[in-house]
Amino acid sequence: MMKYIALTGATGLLGSYLMRELLTADAPLVVLVRSSRRESARQRIENALHPFEKQLGRPLPRPVVLESDLCKPALGLGAEELLWMRKNVDTMLHNAASLSFVAEPNGEPYRSNIEGTQNVLALCESIGVRRFHHISTAYVCGLREGTIRETEFDCGQEFGNDYEKSKFASEKSVREASFLDSLTIFRPAIIIGDSRTGFTPTFHGFYAPLKILTPLISPETVQPENAAEFGRVLGMKPDDVKNYVPVDWIAEATAYIIRNESLHCSCYHLAPENRTRMDATSRIMAEGVRNYKTGKTINAEHINMEKLFATFLEQMEVYKSYWRCDPVFDMTNTLNAAPHLPPPIVDEPMLRRLVRYAITSNFGWPVSKPVSIPFDAAEYIKTNFKATMSRREKPLIFGLRVTGLGGGDWTVNAVTKKFQSGLPNETAPLMTLNSTTFQRLINKTIPPETNPAEFVSWECGTIEERQTALQIF
Repeated sequence: MMKYIALTGATGLLGSYLMRELLTADAPLVVLVRSSRRESARQRIENALHPFEKQLGRPLPRPVVLESDLCKPALGLGAEELLWMRKNVDTMLHNAASLSFVAEPNGEPYRSNIEGTQNVLALCESIGVRRFHHISTAYVCGLREGTIRETEFDCGQEFGNDYEKSKFASEKSVREASFLDSLTIFRPAIIIGDSRTGFTPTFHGFYAPLKILTPLISPETVQPENAAEFGRVLGMKPDDVKNYVPVDWIAEATAYIIRNESLHCSCYHLAPENRTRMDATSRIMAEGVRNYKTGKTINAEHINMEKLFATFLEQMEVYKSYWRCDPVFDMTNTLNAAPHLPPPIVDEPMLRRLVRYAITSNFGWPVSKPVSIPFDAAEYIKTNFKATMSRREKPLIFGLRVTGLGGGDWTVNAVTKKFQSGLPNETAPLMTLNSTTFQRLINKTIPPETNPAEFVSWECGTIEERQTALQIF
């Protein structure tokens, strides 16, 4: 079997982009995802991939999906799933994290960021995974100022909030994991949406002031001269700066380094070419409210500027420690590793796209309905193919990749019709088709005069092997 990368946190902003980058590069991927009250683990992955398919205009491969829970021993995986991972996974990409800035009654962010990381490390040690990629944060530097080097970690720094403190402890855990043969650390700065489209499914950090203020302010009352006052309320000066970096570039650079083993075993800062001044952030957010807000304003007739500032500061309390002047993040390792992927310049047009998307999407509310799956290839295979491997017949093993909604990757025995999750090794024939074509193939709706082989693409395998593989459907 081909060796897989296991990814945690695949349904978050950065996780979904990492998933897209790795799948488009044909990297074998298994995602460890928990279900929610509304959706199964598989449905959450379909929802995360669907916007990318609409944007790209083509179906994407599907990862192997294992339902899991970061805060349970062995991530809550069963014996059969652990055995599959032991045989098929050789790399962990740990991205899942809690973004809570203030400690909560449920134990977050420490529960996910410390206990969760320790659970992931224990899983890796138990199944023999010795290659680890860890998504940390540039803000493990805490309250340090000046230039922060990629080579620096524990400098006795103090921290501004519980998120920074918990992520420092998380990175410390992976650094101290003596069983790892290879450890690569990625430290993003403040993650914002897509640089080209403004898209984001989550609205934390950069978006917090905008999300709080938009319902409170009428567009006609927004005055440019008042915009900077909201930064001052948070204790920031107009020339204070922040490191905003778009998610698409972070994912592209990270995936490139992951796919090139010679670049492993380093620490990489992922930050923008330029830092953004606070007065520019305030002004562009004010412009966005003025230009894009529609709908009602909460108690507009009763809110004067003094009350508005008080309400804003009260609701921003949990984020206040986040809004401070940022240091410079040295990116020597990143620039040397990926010179063809220069750090982005976060200019005002990019920030306007982010603000426009956030306001016009109403900050992701109401929540979109789960994407409909017209035909679920994975469910069809699970229901219709249950044969076991025969010892008496020579097997023909081939890979089946069904792309698009309801798709997945399997290793298939063409003699016994046994399906197993994941692809076989590189020398086995690989049959690739989208879920619509797969449905037509099994329903026998491809015209009889048409050669079914014309509807699929193949890698490796003789004509005879390909014909035998097609016959099982």
